[in-house]
Amino acid sequence: MATDSDTLNEDQVRRLRITCEHIDRLLSDIEGILNESASLAAFPSYTADIAPVQQKTIEDYIARIRARLIRVLDGQGIPRKPPWVSASRAINGRLCSIDIAAEELKPKYMRGFGNVSNTTATELNGISGELQALVVRLEKYLAGGTGQDFRERLKRLEEEGNNLNLLSRIERVVAERGLVEFRGTIASILDRAEDRSFEIAVFGRVSSGKSSLLNAVLGTDVLPVGVTPVTSVPTRITHSEQPSLTVSFADAPAQSLEIARLGEFATEQQNPGNKKHVARITVTLPAPRLSQGVTFVDTPGLGSLATSGAAETLAYLPRCDLGVVLIDAGSTLTSGDLQTILTLQEAAIPAHVLLSKADLLSRQDCEKTIAYVREHIISETGLDLPVHPVSVRPSHRTLLDRWFEEDILPLYSRSQELRASSLQRKIGSLRESVVFILHATIQRSQNTSLGDREENRVVESRLRRATGLIDETRVSCDREIKKMANDMPEVYSAAAVSVLEAPTLNTDPGIATDSIIRTAVLRVVQGWAKNVQVPVETLALRLQEELVLCAGDLGVADMPGGDEFLSLIRGMPVFDMGTIDVTVPKPAFASLLGRQYAQNHMAEHIRQQLGEPFRQALASYLRLLQEWSRVVTGQLGKRFEIYAERYRAQVDRSVGGQNISVDDIRVIEDDLKLLYGQSSLRCG
Repeated sequence: MATDSDTLNEDQVRRLRITCEHIDRLLSDIEGILNESASLAAFPSYTADIAPVQQKTIEDYIARIRARLIRVLDGQGIPRKPPWVSASRAINGRLCSIDIAAEELKPKYMRGFGNVSNTTATELNGISGELQALVVRLEKYLAGGTGQDFRERLKRLEEEGNNLNLLSRIERVVAERGLVEFRGTIASILDRAEDRSFEIAVFGRVSSGKSSLLNAVLGTDVLPVGVTPVTSVPTRITHSEQPSLTVSFADAPAQSLEIARLGEFATEQQNPGNKKHVARITVTLPAPRLSQGVTFVDTPGLGSLATSGAAETLAYLPRCDLGVVLIDAGSTLTSGDLQTILTLQEAAIPAHVLLSKADLLSRQDCEKTIAYVREHIISETGLDLPVHPVSVRPSHRTLLDRWFEEDILPLYSRSQELRASSLQRKIGSLRESVVFILHATIQRSQNTSLGDREENRVVESRLRRATGLIDETRVSCDREIKKMANDMPEVYSAAAVSVLEAPTLNTDPGIATDSIIRTAVLRVVQGWAKNVQVPVETLALRLQEELVLCAGDLGVADMPGGDEFLSLIRGMPVFDMGTIDVTVPKPAFASLLGRQYAQNHMAEHIRQQLGEPFRQALASYLRLLQEWSRVVTGQLGKRFEIYAERYRAQVDRSVGGQNISVDDIRVIEDDLKLLYGQSSLRCG
């Protein structure tokens, strides 16, 4: 039975609060309608039939209604619910929806609505890529929070002695004028300024003492010694105040682990055939010799690659600032050592030659060995390289110290000088691009023509096709690697052919054929790797070429130079069979049934001899190759977008400019003075 009460019951309170909340959301909708024209919506829903004076009055009424809603709830003693969804979370949700919508513009989805030509497919990939790249940048900006504060980074770098005054002025203008397309370039320059690394990769045959040498240089025992490293996993050693180990996998997220567990992932004993699918290993140490920015890379033994030509071997060497070739004083200079030196030369990477285990030689023998190695290198490569004797023995540590102090540190200093010069050139080019935009803004206000619309369309089309090629290359590499996985019988067949063609096989039954099989297998696998490497390199060259052409058409000073894009292609994984022990029978009987039968019979025998560990190692390598191709194409795409975003923004401004006031022109002229550090500057 209903009873009278002076207060609202629980259901009525809820109804009143929900109604007020609903009214407030409707008011927000009205504000959105009023502000749509100011937001420059691409597809406006409403015609602008409300005058500015009317809009101001409507906004005043909205404020009055909201104030009344608050008074109503307060008068009833009903608390307002605090906001429970963060703005950044809500924005990220919308961005995720935008990303999905852009993804569904790709050809594989659009073909559901009809045929799509190859040309149109590239265009659609480009459209999707452009939109998704913008979403990614906005997501990254949101996630970065205060970490995206360029001014804080600039202040810190300048306190460290970097000359970045001009970049600080550019950043101020970019922020105040809302030139967001330049944020990527500023971030890239800051990243470069903060990265003072000088990468030294150590090469050598298995058991030449690479890990022992690095342990001695760094004053540590972290790197495993006395075991065969997993050759597809170079270990990068860089500086940090706290020791750490980061292991990246081809098919799982990276893990941060205790540094004592390095051997579980970097040695053949604990990770046979790389069954754990390790892609990269990074070790950080508080070693003094790393503190200035020197980074070492402990590479796998390259013995199994020495049978191939320099072009194939080059694919497996990481790009570095200096290559150190370690030669075992207890053995002799091998063709593999010479091949590594030649490969570094072809890659334009400076090389040092170290004679390890020099403590095994007397002073006289050491001098003779050094002379022999130098003369042999000169005769075979034409390079006159100094050969430094080193040893990890405490009694001979002065040799190692002398090499580092007298040869490495001067190289590092010169590298930093060159890097600083390059940085200033980049900053200067960035200033010219910003100045161009500011001048163009003034010219548009004065109805000055900025170029032909057709030329702008050509630039847009060129950038869009290039963007589409990024995704197409990634898909193409994935498809090629999937084909490789299905072509594993080709490996055994190639090995069988090489064995059957061996001249001594029929006269020496049961001979060991390890080297024959190793060479044949590597030839096939390296051919596969090249089918992935070449498209990625072609993409890098094409992206840089298209950007240079666009910059020329737009009159932009800042464009990629040198091998900026090719330099991103590094760290391609190595496939090494490890130790194999395969013997084959004399094929006389099988040959009686025909060559094809003999080849198939031999291939099956080799497959069984190599066994499941080899198959797993090959499958693991293909996963690493796929991960590498995806990472590198992603890096190429990011670098491309840094330039492409600015070029697109310039095209947008040239065709969609807006009138600006005389006061705005004066502010822009002040910005131009700031960029040039001048007290006066006339524009026009």
